[in-house]
Amino acid sequence: MATPSLLGRLRSLTRPAAWQTESEPGAHQYLYGLRGTLAISSILWIFFQTFVPTVVSGHTAGPPYQRVIRIVLSPVFWNETLISSFFLALSARSICIRFLNEPKPVAYAGSLIRRTIRLAITVALASGITMGIFKAIGTSYVDTFGEVLPNTSVSAPTTPNNALTALNAIFDMFWVVRSYYYQGLNSFWPSRTIWNVSLIYQQSWTVYFLMIILPYTRVSWHRQFLTIFALGSWWMNSWGYYCASALLLADYVVNPDLRKRLENGLNITADRKLPHAVLPMAMLIVGFAMKYLWTVFPQHIDAELVLHPYLDLAENTSRAEFAAADPYPRLDNYLVIFGVLLLVETSSRLRNALSAKWLVYIGRRSLSLFVAQSIVFWTAGIKLFLYLHTSRGVSTALANLAVFVTSTLTTLLFAELYYRTIDSPSQKIAGWAYSWLLR
Repeated sequence: MATPSLLGRLRSLTRPAAWQTESEPGAHQYLYGLRGTLAISSILWIFFQTFVPTVVSGHTAGPPYQRVIRIVLSPVFWNETLISSFFLALSARSICIRFLNEPKPVAYAGSLIRRTIRLAITVALASGITMGIFKAIGTSYVDTFGEVLPNTSVSAPTTPNNALTALNAIFDMFWVVRSYYYQGLNSFWPSRTIWNVSLIYQQSWTVYFLMIILPYTRVSWHRQFLTIFALGSWWMNSWGYYCASALLLADYVVNPDLRKRLENGLNITADRKLPHAVLPMAMLIVGFAMKYLWTVFPQHIDAELVLHPYLDLAENTSRAEFAAADPYPRLDNYLVIFGVLLLVETSSRLRNALSAKWLVYIGRRSLSLFVAQSIVFWTAGIKLFLYLHTSRGVSTALANLAVFVTSTLTTLLFAELYYRTIDSPSQKIAGWAYSWLLR
């Protein structure tokens, strides 16, 4: 009788419910609010990157006022590396919560299996839809658009030769551990940003490896253990120090004793403490100062690599080759991201503000918005611009305004449709599949 009872308990734990999906428990809704904020920034980024490139980078010439806007606003509101790195940090911060709250094998295995199934479904269908659209409408208009605007950073996505090539590209996305920019699926994807999903998925395994150790070791040693791992990752300039820092922050938030230490501030002496807001504010100031410095002097944007001794000792790479080969964890982004996270975790007002229903609503659809924005802006958006500007003689500014309004609204509608028909059902399917595996 013991075995059926145990199976019954496992089935009740794994019955499709709120905790089986990727959604966070109610106490962590503000993390969705942060995702919602980043989703809005990503829409701004893809619009400017495509239609007003001077506002994003200095690679394309443009009016002086656009360069001023780039220097003043882009480091905060639509910086590509900051947005992608922030999503990675939020993923590392979120995927460990259930297991740290309930350190049982069923919670740990569930997190791994459900995430893999969900991403496999959503990425495969999104990629299939994207490839099908560009196969049907062609891609030559993208090159025409790049010449007309002009935008030297725009290049037409390639299309797979056959279904097997497409399937291999989707399959490889879950296995590559380097050269993320150059994977096949990324070349098929408009705006070439699908590598973000691949990187986030691969780095989640670092979190899974580390988080299983925490519940079974002394709480007082968690900080030392994760700090040593982070320092080793820092030496190698690996994303591991992002993952370790996010996991340590989650550990402090979930564990009552550690949470109290976090809110009490940093001990300077036995009688003096540094207020908890001082450290994150200092991180934000230094991080944004670095980002503004690289925006003003973009030729030195990779200068921070001098801080990583491993690159000087490695015989098979140089700093320039390392920067060009893959996205790498930037120190300026790290300081900004974890400065923000520390402020949020220690401020109930910020958590309440980020828990606003509309932000949480957008945050839950962040993956759907990512899929929708690339498709809509690079199909309907570009075609609308060409029609208004070249066929109807509308000025570039008015054409861009029309594209922004119509494409943003279309993106929101597309994302909602994708969320309801693919993303949300994929989470339920992942939960049901995991339940089936336990039967």
